[in-house]
Amino acid sequence: MTNWQDWIGQQTLVASDLDPAQSQRLQVTLDRESTLKEGSTLPPAWHWIYFYDAFKASQLGRDGHTKLGISLPAFPLPRRMWAGGQIHWKSPIVLGTPATRATTIKSIEEKSGRTGELIFVTLEHVVKQNDEVCLVEEQNIVYREAANTSTAVVPDQAEVDSEFSQSWKFSSTELFRYSALTFNGHKIHYDQDYARNVEGYPDVVVHGPLLATLMLDLAVQNAHPVNNFSYRARSPICLPQGLTTHGRVRGSETQLWVASESGALAMQATLS
Repeated sequence: MTNWQDWIGQQTLVASDLDPAQSQRLQVTLDRESTLKEGSTLPPAWHWIYFYDAFKASQLGRDGHTKLGISLPAFPLPRRMWAGGQIHWKSPIVLGTPATRATTIKSIEEKSGRTGELIFVTLEHVVKQNDEVCLVEEQNIVYREAANTSTAVVPDQAEVDSEFSQSWKFSSTELFRYSALTFNGHKIHYDQDYARNVEGYPDVVVHGPLLATLMLDLAVQNAHPVNNFSYRARSPICLPQGLTTHGRVRGSETQLWVASESGALAMQATLS
């Protein structure tokens, strides 16, 4: 593992003034009115449009992400995927009030999966406002081998017995807007040729964080409390496919999931 373990514990800090205009841009991207303003509570997972690393163009790799070796070790595996994570909310995040996000590299692990060698990176994000912890997040990133159609895995089919749901149909324009809002340069979300010819997808990919945000949005729209959220990516959704977010209550938990237009399970989560 060379010196990968030497990176564990390294921390970076990002600040944001939480300008309400940024949240309004996400509202219109989701085809909604611009109602959020200074003093409004930030919706769940919308902190992803405020806190991100900003590196110079010369520091980016061919996939549009920061070159490995700058903020993370120089792994030998080229493909990056947001695999899932957990978020625990402790207090509301208020728009218009400055906040910070401290990010710590918690672990780096090598594993073997059905599609080959994998490297899992776990990051911890702590968002504070007025010196108070607002949320603690664990983000799981996986690095994978180059695309190989012979090792493609058939995704599981999503369940259909939800109690509430909402359907979405995005175009490349909405995906481009979300990439801009999160300052995400990953080409799989806007460069069709790159997504197909380099990473082996049939078309551009809907962002994993966007799917997680839409699951939480479904819960909020159906008056379900948002305290602890654990989610896992299961398979990609590529344009022109639409998607549907689903939810149901089971005891003290709300079960959430995303199904592609073809019925494949794209992401699943629990909310408590």
